[in-house]
Amino acid sequence: MPSRESIMPDVPRLTALCWIALCALLCLPTAAQDDIDAIPQPEPRPAPAEVLVEAGLRLELYFSAIAQGSVGLLRLEGDGIRAARLSFLNREQDFFPIAGDGWYAFALAEMDAPPRSRQLTVQVESSSGSVDFQHELRVEPAGYITQDFNISGSRSWLADPGVERAEFAKLDAISAQRSPLPLWDALGFALPLDAPRSSPFGAYRVLNEAMQTRHTGWDQRAAIGTPVQAIAAGKVAFAGLLDIRGDYVMIDHGYGVYSGYAHFSQRHVTRGQDIAAGQIIGMSGNSGRSSGPHLHWEMTVDGEWVDGMDFIEMWLPAP
Repeated sequence: MPSRESIMPDVPRLTALCWIALCALLCLPTAAQDDIDAIPQPEPRPAPAEVLVEAGLRLELYFSAIAQGSVGLLRLEGDGIRAARLSFLNREQDFFPIAGDGWYAFALAEMDAPPRSRQLTVQVESSSGSVDFQHELRVEPAGYITQDFNISGSRSWLADPGVERAEFAKLDAISAQRSPLPLWDALGFALPLDAPRSSPFGAYRVLNEAMQTRHTGWDQRAAIGTPVQAIAAGKVAFAGLLDIRGDYVMIDHGYGVYSGYAHFSQRHVTRGQDIAAGQIIGMSGNSGRSSGPHLHWEMTVDGEWVDGMDFIEMWLPAP
């Protein structure tokens, strides 16, 4: 007959096991919540500035006016939409769909678009027929400044309009390749450096008291060797040497949106490489037509140079 001690349960051991199981169950929701928190959460869509309704379709404008060199976001929703096209300032652009969130497009004003009201038109093809939206949109002056720069010594040949025209032609050819869908992600767009800005977009620049040019991006102060981050997810469209921009990287963010980073001392990416938002793509430097170490970064949308600060501060849908 078994002894009393052999058939009695090991109470301390069972109690410990129960506590372990209970703690494991209580920790499961916390772990799951940590996993959820680690996933980038897109910002909620803001309220539109203007809303137009035609034939059961709704067109939302997230801007009431548009400054020279800036971009405005439009959203279209409704049943049976097959395609839609925006026309503004003699430029046409197709809307792109975001699953479960309607159709989007960019309206943009060129850097030197005349400040006045212009007609914006949206043509929609739906299962019930064609629908047109018409809206009067004001182009506002951007208030560009003028800056004087001297390019001397071994770099003085870069103050040549012919050299600049050739470089712009090369960049135009690269950015003309249009990815049909957005490549950015829920992290959206952010500054490439946490550093003071030193020269604004659109400034009129006079080089060596003779050549006049325009500043296509923003400058940020950065010592040589400062890590530079990609402003958003995308794919490297160019990585190499240019005369004016020096060691340069251009990233395709999809749907006609590109960012460029100039004057690098080192490049850490190659053409065709997929890029994550915030990834280090190179080190700042002083290469090309530069008067001192800094980062010049720029953006182009649908082939036009636009104010990158305005763009990264604009709400965008998460693909």
